[in-house]
Amino acid sequence: MSALPLPTFVIIGAQKSATRWLRLNLGLHPDVFASRTEIEFFNNAQRFDELGEEWYRAQFAGWHGEPFVGEATPGYMFFRHDPSVVTQRIARVVPAARLLAILRNPIDRAQSALAHHISFGALPPETDLLDYVRGVAPERDHLGIISGGWYAASLEPFANRFGDQLLVLLHDDVDDDPRAVYNRALCHVGLAPDFAPMDLERVRFSTQSGVVRHPGECRLAPEARRELYEFFASDVEKLSAMLDRDLSIWAPDAPVL
Repeated sequence: MSALPLPTFVIIGAQKSATRWLRLNLGLHPDVFASRTEIEFFNNAQRFDELGEEWYRAQFAGWHGEPFVGEATPGYMFFRHDPSVVTQRIARVVPAARLLAILRNPIDRAQSALAHHISFGALPPETDLLDYVRGVAPERDHLGIISGGWYAASLEPFANRFGDQLLVLLHDDVDDDPRAVYNRALCHVGLAPDFAPMDLERVRFSTQSGVVRHPGECRLAPEARRELYEFFASDVEKLSAMLDRDLSIWAPDAPVL
């Protein structure tokens, strides 16, 4: 067996947007080896500068010669991690890699992020999303409840540097037709769309268990969605132009499925 590989594709985010679903199902393809954990290499200065490429390669232990190798670290396009720096690091180490991003309605992503941080003890169980957002400026929020949904701003450096090497998918499309999304991802990384995992249609998301465990997972009232959307409106407009896609499905008064 030759030296451990570098990835041929990287799922860069966004957090709480089905990146795990995409990584798990791509990893089930017989010609793909996917890291089972978030490696957090390109968004971690210590790992990138001090541990370097050999450490990164070591994270793909278990590889058995599969021609396609990938990882998913949603933090790579996280706004507070400075995506322009992450982009430069990826370009230095794996300049030919295919990149994938999957994006979710930013209001729902913010709610899911809050639920995640409550689950892991970073926030108290009684935290209210609107109260939290009103009290913490997005630029100073280390949890990225709002800035984690600034997709256009986060994707711009990736799009500028990698162009067609970047594929942007929508969480909404995974809900509607997971096989079509999976096929697009297969084609993008270089595989024929002639394989599908057995349970592909069973789309699992970490905070969609069907059981409300704490207030962070309760459905938001329409007026709350409208207030939250103001934090995202200009970025969504830019993203719509970037993707050449109507994103009115994310508007606060759009039906919540």
